[in-house]
Amino acid sequence: MTEHKCYFGSLISQRTDKNVTRFFVFNAGAKDLKEWLGIRRIKDVKKGAQRVLRKARASAVTKFIEASSINTIPNSILIAFDPDKAKFTSLTKEISEGIIQTKSSLENPVNILLNGCENQLDWGIIEFSFERNEQEDAKPALIVDGQHRLYGMSDFDKENLPITVVSLIDATRQEQAFQFIVVNNKAVRVSAENVKSIVADFNEDELETRLARARVKYGDKPQILTYINDSPSSPFQNLLEWSYNREITDENALVPITAIEQTMRYIRKSFTVLENDEDSLIEFFCATWRAVKGNYPELFGKNHQFMTKANISAFNEYITDRLLYFWEMDLLDIFESEEVEQKVLDIIKRLPQEFWLENWKLRIQDSPTVRQIIKNDLKTIITNSKLSKNWKNGLELVETEE
Repeated sequence: MTEHKCYFGSLISQRTDKNVTRFFVFNAGAKDLKEWLGIRRIKDVKKGAQRVLRKARASAVTKFIEASSINTIPNSILIAFDPDKAKFTSLTKEISEGIIQTKSSLENPVNILLNGCENQLDWGIIEFSFERNEQEDAKPALIVDGQHRLYGMSDFDKENLPITVVSLIDATRQEQAFQFIVVNNKAVRVSAENVKSIVADFNEDELETRLARARVKYGDKPQILTYINDSPSSPFQNLLEWSYNREITDENALVPITAIEQTMRYIRKSFTVLENDEDSLIEFFCATWRAVKGNYPELFGKNHQFMTKANISAFNEYITDRLLYFWEMDLLDIFESEEVEQKVLDIIKRLPQEFWLENWKLRIQDSPTVRQIIKNDLKTIITNSKLSKNWKNGLELVETEE
């Protein structure tokens, strides 16, 4: 079924060169845009100019919007219409005549419309048609930059959020690839000193709280840890060993902050693709430990031996090593949280909770040696299970029944 779209906005020629690609700027609802915008991803299409969509990054945008009713994303998205896909019709003359009729005292209404950009700005509409069942790369316009922003905002159920769109008109694929590379190589992170100077005259506590809920790094604050402790979607909510958690949680069940930091370092080291993707790293970590929490509800957040730094770190290494194998063998997409949770359950389902309820023979202090002993015992338990032996046979930490 063919559908027709029409949007009002401004057509801009930023340079005077006749060969320059012009762009049309307009606003539209995220859900509406998602219907007809496609993505030409590098891995799917030759000469593609987008990376793989990572659900964790899109989800981070949705969570940012959900975190506060006043959170907004003023940044535009950049899209591109292939040559001859969209038709522009100028309305500048008609609009200026309308202004004259309603505001006769105004002089030169055209100059007001053009904001001093004569010969380079034109108001009007673009029109195009599309088929709902078209393949992603065949849609009338394709996203050059902002796919996670668009998908995250469109997934916000309560509102159809307006987005500012900058659209390249009659853009060749080479031009689209050029713009993608430029956009993704020019971003500069704001320094901690600049952040501090920006907020100096504001309510810092209130701002910090809002940034934390939105999962945005503020200065030198440990933002990952704040999110993991505070977020309802985190399995470690209110379980980090911070002073205010001791008032609401049994201190013996709290997790040392260094344990979380150590697990994060190990995941980053194992999956280098997550090194510069904090949103996906957090989602991978939370998916892993949601599965653990779901499999051991009587231990998680309750059993001191289970919640020690040594055990958390060792168990994390044991699970991560196996997930890495599945990832390398193309048996797991680490950017799909549900897949990660299911694989973790497959890995740990033969490990009985009684292992952690026993009195271990060694004093548990976090060290490479102790972590290795824990991992060796977990491997031995799996071997015993496969051979239909008593799970305690040959363990270093647990006394074997005679």
